Amino acid sequence: GGVNLADASVDVGLVNENNPATSPDGGASKDSVPIQQNRNTPLDTYTPPVAVKDGGASNKLKNVDKSMNKDKMGVDEEEDEDETERKRSRRKSMEDGVRVVSAFEGYAYDAGFRVGDKLIAVDDFPITPTTSVDEVRNHLRGDPGTDVSITFVREGVKGVNGNYEPQTITMKRTIVQIPDVKYFGFVGDPKDGIGYIDLSGFASNAGREVRFAIRALQHGAEAAAMSEDERAGASMANIADPTKLKGLILDLRSNPGGLLTSAVDVATLFVPNGSDIVSAKGRGFPEMLYRSKTEPILNPNTRLAVLVNEQTASASEIVTGAVQDLDVGVVVGKGRTYGKGLVQNVQDLPYQTALKYTVAKYYTPSGRCIQSTVYQEGGRGDDLVAVDNENGRSKYKATKVADKDRNVFYTAHGRQVRDGGGIEVDYKVEPQKASPLEIILLNSGAYSEFSAEWSKSHELTDGFKVDDATYKEFMKFVDEKQKSGDLKLEVLYDSQLKELSKKLKATGLDSSKRELDKLRDDIIKDVRKDFIAYKNEIIEDVEQNILSRYLPESMLIERGLRSDVQVENTAKFLKDGMEFDKILARDKSRSDQNNAQKIAMGESDATTNEKAVPKLQTRW
Repeated sequence: GGVNLADASVDVGLVNENNPATSPDGGASKDSVPIQQNRNTPLDTYTPPVAVKDGGASNKLKNVDKSMNKDKMGVDEEEDEDETERKRSRRKSMEDGVRVVSAFEGYAYDAGFRVGDKLIAVDDFPITPTTSVDEVRNHLRGDPGTDVSITFVREGVKGVNGNYEPQTITMKRTIVQIPDVKYFGFVGDPKDGIGYIDLSGFASNAGREVRFAIRALQHGAEAAAMSEDERAGASMANIADPTKLKGLILDLRSNPGGLLTSAVDVATLFVPNGSDIVSAKGRGFPEMLYRSKTEPILNPNTRLAVLVNEQTASASEIVTGAVQDLDVGVVVGKGRTYGKGLVQNVQDLPYQTALKYTVAKYYTPSGRCIQSTVYQEGGRGDDLVAVDNENGRSKYKATKVADKDRNVFYTAHGRQVRDGGGIEVDYKVEPQKASPLEIILLNSGAYSEFSAEWSKSHELTDGFKVDDATYKEFMKFVDEKQKSGDLKLEVLYDSQLKELSKKLKATGLDSSKRELDKLRDDIIKDVRKDFIAYKNEIIEDVEQNILSRYLPESMLIERGLRSDVQVENTAKFLKDGMEFDKILARDKSRSDQNNAQKIAMGESDATTNEKAVPKLQTRW
């Protein structure tokens, strides 16, 4: 935890402009709408909490002996059950309506909107159970500077007659400015000097936002190191000792990427002046090389850790690769990043459509491409990507890069790194594992639904905590949803159970159905045991969901850091420093070998006598 140093007033004016022509993944699209809204379970995209096979089982039974036609009836009954569940889900979706899922700080949140608000009208346009999200979005949008009146209902806010009376907020339309840095502050005691930056994307201002965050953390770390008398006599504007910031965690977990140029801007803040950051080359695509031209603002003595996971992709991998290859920091996480080493363009097409296509591959400073998937012509079965409709043959296939095919490259200090398959972490920190019950409750929306019910009869107080009474209330809520069929505690295994049930019926083994029903009941009992085994974790989830209806996103992130095992262990890793220094220790033998290779190739020593900066080892 710690104090959020981000000042919303400073970020006013951040404009999110995507340039897909230079985006590794086509740009991180963020709609310019006055409020981010979405139907909790929209009709056109809702997926029921069970795996549904569209007639696959019945097609297989066409070749079964006719004496088993009675079993086909059983399959039809199960398919009818699936259809009933889908109808129940659609009905619930219509009842939920269009609700606010996130109110942006500095705009919708400041205007008074909160998560869970149910929209019932935009100006004179009524929102009915059949109104689509696109229709609502179209009415919300308009020319900047014009007014829009939004009418909504909020659970827990009743009028004088005891009913939930509609409220109306009128606000001016504007270009929504969504910062990529969602939060920055200190982890633990600010006197320890361990900073944290949550970077969620790479829009056009990502570099400027990260720069501001680092400067603020450096000032905050120095202020925290001062005595009260020193702080009283010092001007915050004159504080300029960056060494007080002992460590920095750049959190890129689940960062999908964005603009390539923004990734370069962010990397420039950390790498030495003159360092090659990334290059790109492709067929019909001009070769590009991006090189740092400014001094880094992060002090070299500040230990840098880049926190990643398997969803860290594209532009965020450019930053991660540059930090790792140039040995300016350590990559921390569980295993590997996503592995997207492609540059893509987006071409607008008629009827509000677009085509995203790959134009090049990019390479990190060591010369490696971290692309994890290889696309080739030909293939069949699971590798199938596209099919020639004329002859039914597959045209392309996608395969993962095998470990044996990954090549070895070397960082600036001589550490071994490999291409293909994403970027492997330097220091492993396991995330906290979620129990099956937590996953089920999260995916089913049980947390958010209970939060809505809770807010109807409770008020948020200072120092709010979920006590035992509230926890029992939540358990009762889940049991009721299970009995009504709105929630399946066995949902993680439901598709396998249904498939097994179909096969048993198809082969005439109806006597085993009782054992299958018993297995289903046993699974439910085992899943319910997680209410006890993972009580603290589930309480934390319930608290976060209730608070999300009242607090801004930055405060929720700050609060979530207190229970984030990976952030906590990474902070300890940086504070101790011994393992960090060991990982980045220079391999002198490798450096000598690289210099010997240069001399053998007849390279001039003049280049090595200049200011030493890592250069790209390109392998096209």
